[in-house]
Amino acid sequence: MEATEIIELNNEKRARLTEHNLKYYEDMLLYIRLNGNKSEQQTEEVLLEMLEHLLQAQEDGKTAEEVFGDDPKAYCKEVIQEIPKEDRKSQISLIVMVVLQFLGMFVGVAGLLGTALYYFFDLGSNVTTISVGSGIAILLIDLTLLGGFIIAVLKWLKRSAFSEKQPKKWVEFFQLWIISTVFIGLIVAIQTFMPAFGQEISIPTYYLAILGAILYFISYLIKKKKKI
Repeated sequence: MEATEIIELNNEKRARLTEHNLKYYEDMLLYIRLNGNKSEQQTEEVLLEMLEHLLQAQEDGKTAEEVFGDDPKAYCKEVIQEIPKEDRKSQISLIVMVVLQFLGMFVGVAGLLGTALYYFFDLGSNVTTISVGSGIAILLIDLTLLGGFIIAVLKWLKRSAFSEKQPKKWVEFFQLWIISTVFIGLIVAIQTFMPAFGQEISIPTYYLAILGAILYFISYLIKKKKKI
C-alpha cells in the first residue's frame, strides 16, 4: 500500500481504541510523524504495525502502558532510530513543492488583489513594477522566514506531545496565532521597507495571478506524483 492508503487505514482503525489508549497512541503518532527526515512510507508502516499491536492487546484487556511502557517518548525515539531516512530525491521534491505552493499563493494573491482593487475600486495600478535586485533579496528572505516558520510550528506541535497538562484550546490557538502573526508581519515589513535596487521590469498586474496559478499547479502535480 502507498503511504496515503496506510494513513487512511490507520485513521479507520484508530477509532477502535479506547479514549485512554487513543490519547497515548496519538501522542506517539504525532511525535514520530514530525521527524520529517524519515521515510514516509516506512514511518506509516511502523505506525500501523504499532496500532494493530495495541488493538490486539486492547482486546486482551491491556492498556497502552502495558504494551509500550511508561515512557512513550523514549520508546518513540528508539522507533525513530530504526526508520530509514527519506531518500534525497523525495526530500528535494517536498521542499520544491512547499516553495512553489508558497510562491504560488503569495504571487497569485498579490495579482488577484491588485487587479481587483484597480478594476473594481480604481485603486493602485494595472501595471506592477518589479526591481530585480530587491525582488530576489525579498524572495530569499521570505523563503528563509518560511523555513523558520515551518520549523517553529513543528517544534510547537512536537512539544505538545506527551504533555501531562494539556493547555486549553484557546491557549493553543493563541500560541499558533502569535507564531503566524509574527511570520506574516515580517513578510509584510520586508516587502514594505526593502529599498528598490536593480533593473526594473513592468508587467500587467494580472500576469502575477496567472504566474501564481501556474506555480501552484506545478506544486499540485509534484504533490500528486508523490501522493502526499
